[in-house]
Amino acid sequence: MTAVKMYLGGEGRNELGSRAGDPAYQTGDNPGVIETLLRRVEPSGWEVVGAIEWTKIRKFQARGPTQKEERNVRGLVEMANRADAAVASFVRDADADEKRTKTIESAIAKSAEDFPQVAVIGGAAIPVLEAWMLAMKGVHGTERLSKAGAQRRLSESGIVEKNTAAMTDVVSEVDLDRLPSDAESLRKWVARAREVLPPMVRRSEGDKA
Repeated sequence: MTAVKMYLGGEGRNELGSRAGDPAYQTGDNPGVIETLLRRVEPSGWEVVGAIEWTKIRKFQARGPTQKEERNVRGLVEMANRADAAVASFVRDADADEKRTKTIESAIAKSAEDFPQVAVIGGAAIPVLEAWMLAMKGVHGTERLSKAGAQRRLSESGIVEKNTAAMTDVVSEVDLDRLPSDAESLRKWVARAREVLPPMVRRSEGDKA
C-alpha cells in the first residue's frame, strides 16, 4: 500500500510539533496538534511529507488584488502540490477577525479550482487554537472568548502557553463525537478531515490490493 501523502501548515510548534522550523531540522518525533488530530480521524495509511510555518509560506501569485490570507492558503496548497501531496492540512488562528475567517473559507474553495488533485483539510480556529483545546476539554462558549481570554482559561486549566505536549495529550484523549455543539469551527474542521482522509486512505488501500 502506498501511503497518502500529507502536507501541513500551521503557525508554529503547537500546530506542527517537531515539524516546525527549518525543513532541514524537522522530525516526526513529536507531532503537533494538527497531526495528532488527523491521527484521531484516521490512524494510519497516510504520512507527512512536508510542513511549513504560516509566515514562511510562499504566497500564491494570483491575478488582481488578493487578500494576504488567501494567498497564504492557496500558496500552501501549491506547495503541497509541488511536494506531490494528495492532501494539504492547516489551522490558522482567526484572532477574532471575522473577515480572516471568511477569506480563508473562500481561499479553500478557490484552491479546489487551482489544484483539484489536492484535497484541503483546513480552517480558522475561532478565536485561537487555545479555544479549540478548551472545547476538547468540554468547555462550552469557547468561540465567544477573546484571544486573551481563551489563552488565560487554558492556562488556568493547567496547560501553559506553548506546552505542545500537553495540548496533544488533550487531542489524544478527546471524544470527537462529543465536542460541544457551539465549537463550530473545530467541528467543521473535524468534519472536513472525516470527509477527506478515511475515504482517501481506503481508496489507496484498494488500489494496491
